[in-house]
Amino acid sequence: MINKKTLWYICFGIYINGFSQEVSFFNADGFFSIGTQSNRTASITLFDIDKDGDLDALIANGRHWAEQNYLHYNDGKGGFKEALPIGKLLDASYAIKSADFNNDGYMDIAVVNDNIKNKIYFGSNNNGFEKEISFGSIAPSRNLEVADIDGDGDTDLIISNRRAVNEICVNDSLGNFDTIINFGNKSDQTIQTLVIDINNDGYLDLITAERKGKNKIYLGDKKLSFSKIVEFGNENVETRSIDIADFNKDGFLDIVTGNLGAKNSIYFGSETLDFKNYLEFSGERMTYSIKVADLNQDGFLDIVEGNSEERNYVFLGKENTTFQEIGLRDDLKDATYHIAIGDLNNDGILDIIEANSGAWNLYYRTVKK
Repeated sequence: MINKKTLWYICFGIYINGFSQEVSFFNADGFFSIGTQSNRTASITLFDIDKDGDLDALIANGRHWAEQNYLHYNDGKGGFKEALPIGKLLDASYAIKSADFNNDGYMDIAVVNDNIKNKIYFGSNNNGFEKEISFGSIAPSRNLEVADIDGDGDTDLIISNRRAVNEICVNDSLGNFDTIINFGNKSDQTIQTLVIDINNDGYLDLITAERKGKNKIYLGDKKLSFSKIVEFGNENVETRSIDIADFNKDGFLDIVTGNLGAKNSIYFGSETLDFKNYLEFSGERMTYSIKVADLNQDGFLDIVEGNSEERNYVFLGKENTTFQEIGLRDDLKDATYHIAIGDLNNDGILDIIEANSGAWNLYYRTVKK
């Protein structure tokens, strides 16, 4: 029997049942932004590209249209006053990630695009990223993950494709990705894939957010066949984003889903890996991105919603898997396609970054009271 719960919440600024606001999320009326362009930003990845000890921002722009991707350098205090265009051509990009793919000691940049070639830009001693190659198939690519999927010590690429098979591009340790392992079907509409050992058997698994049909878990094995599949969620719900964590601290990983035009949910893991027990959020949202982090450092996991044409929200985790709802700026109803989490100003506290389509990309400094 399915055990469904309702996610109880309290509103920003109200004190009920012993809950109180412990943190605030400060944007300085738009001053905290990564650039001042209103591109069709699909995602932002935080990574210390120049290895100076702070998080830089890689921005994937365009989606279905040709726009410039950028690397914004952090000044160590959360300021992004220098930026480098990535690539000679404008691309229709959805996701961007960084790793040292060819093991030469310099960070490289990988970008997946919508129905044009995906590209890797190799780093060098002058941070020029001038050498490039393509990888994977030309497809409606929507997301990219990096992981050592075959356990050989280098970084492989996992591509989520909408209405096309998904791809694992296997690294030969020199930054070549000629070997491709497919998973999923041509009819699948995969928007995101996360890579984690969800059943704790020593092999990495692939967990997908599906725009149509149930979400899937492709269980890994030593042959990298990913032939055993576990489905979860509602086949009539359009899931745009997932994140994974142990919310109820029972030792099993749970999956939170960000849904479009439906209630977001947490599916609780168990030894049987059936994810039948779940908890629904209180109201329907247009959620494009969902992220998990302990923002207020109280030992309970929090959830950040990135929504389209409505306010974004933070759910501060409390005991017994209850949450305190805090709205971010109520004057903004941007199309937030992606949420990133990271400590931008090096104060030891995680901040929230919005990738907004058609508006500035903003971030909120988390301030503990």
